[in-house]
Amino acid sequence: MLSRQKTILPVIFLFFVSVCSLFAAEPDALILGARQAEADYRREIERLAVQAVDAGNLVEAERIRQVLPPSDPSRIFLPCLPLEFGVLEKIPSLIDVRKKYAEAQFQRARQAAEKNRGNLAMQLAIAAIEANPDHEEIRKILGFQLLDNRWRTDWEVKSLEKGFVDHPLFGWMPKEHVERYEAGERFVKNRWVSAEEDVKLRANINNGWDIETEHYSLRTNHSLEEGVRLSRRMENLYRAWKLLFFRFQLSDETLSRMFKGNVSNSAPPRHRIRLYRNKADYVANLRDIEPRTEILELSGGFYHPASKTAYFFPVDDTMDEFDAEYVRKTPYHEGTHQLFQETRPAKAPGATANFWILEGIAMFMETFRMEGNHYVLGDADDVRLSVAKRHKHKHDFYVPFNELVRLDRISFVTYPELQRLYSQSAGTAHFLMLVDDGRYRDATVQLLRLVYSGVDRFDSLNRLTGRSFEQLDEEYDRFLGKMIPE
Repeated sequence: MLSRQKTILPVIFLFFVSVCSLFAAEPDALILGARQAEADYRREIERLAVQAVDAGNLVEAERIRQVLPPSDPSRIFLPCLPLEFGVLEKIPSLIDVRKKYAEAQFQRARQAAEKNRGNLAMQLAIAAIEANPDHEEIRKILGFQLLDNRWRTDWEVKSLEKGFVDHPLFGWMPKEHVERYEAGERFVKNRWVSAEEDVKLRANINNGWDIETEHYSLRTNHSLEEGVRLSRRMENLYRAWKLLFFRFQLSDETLSRMFKGNVSNSAPPRHRIRLYRNKADYVANLRDIEPRTEILELSGGFYHPASKTAYFFPVDDTMDEFDAEYVRKTPYHEGTHQLFQETRPAKAPGATANFWILEGIAMFMETFRMEGNHYVLGDADDVRLSVAKRHKHKHDFYVPFNELVRLDRISFVTYPELQRLYSQSAGTAHFLMLVDDGRYRDATVQLLRLVYSGVDRFDSLNRLTGRSFEQLDEEYDRFLGKMIPE
């Protein structure tokens, strides 16, 4: 459960990071080729932009430069793949450069897959699809197909074939219901009623609105519209999480098979969410799960592994700015716990060690937001980083890695200075995901896989990063200093 702290602000389908930073392993011919190709690609993009400037086409030059994602060592950028086919900028020379680069990286991805290097293959495919969102073979690997000039997932195609449409307010619904819904009617138990009558019928969560999306099953007694809004937020989180943590879900062998055409179309079970009308309704309904009312009162929602359900309530006008932000971010935190717990078999994660990474990575995911055409994770301005640094440098609070990794769930949640431990866990997760352009990102994902599988050891982080505890302590301190200057 997310720890609520007044002194600490609690805070898709693909992501792109420079190819140079994606490969932490010792470079070989494939990696060196990929790095050189990316460097050449960036130079070619800049050359085209300069040509446009020289020709007096400043607007075109800006459009060309925007092809490359923002660069910021404190953030991970995750572009939202466009649904429309043919969205490349209508500049012939630019289209040619993008397609050639994408195809070259994809061919390297196929070579990596043939050598059973699934992780490298996926990273190269990510670079390729960023350059050319219409690359059909990569779209297929990622579960998309082209329908009526739009990229659709298999689930979306099946929904459309059943006569459903995705309404901006009401979510996926039968096409023939749209006109009457927009006129204020609602379809309940095979009969039409007014929207006002529908609200009365849904007052109890057991009779609430059921909203089905590709990866979530959400029930709410707040409103259909609020339930749809939350379900869309959670789908965005899912898309970001899926590629950021693809090595948590899939082995190199499975990834390699995907590049050879063995793509599974089976739909995974949906993740369950309950969204209550307000905080009072949330507290009243969850006392059987958490009898300590004071815990519920302090929470902004929580994930319950035993029922495989995440429980939330929405922001309302009675909340101050802090509480509203806390409640708004909680679904990202608890939703991250849910995805890690339910995506593959989990065995008492953190029961013997490394509980810090479970909370740390969930707090890192609280930074999830959208900026322009990208989902973004991480932030040098994140207050948790500032608090972690202040505790370490001014309050003399720091749990060295050698001690932190040995804390199991019980010793973590009963720690005398739990709020400060939460802050350090958040800072540590930021460090592992961001330092040196993601140097330890893959090791962190593998650590999470070990922890959720129940086979981790206290020294798993050492073995995965190749660094001693003391070296990690020193690097973390430098990271804080660099990210948050005095």
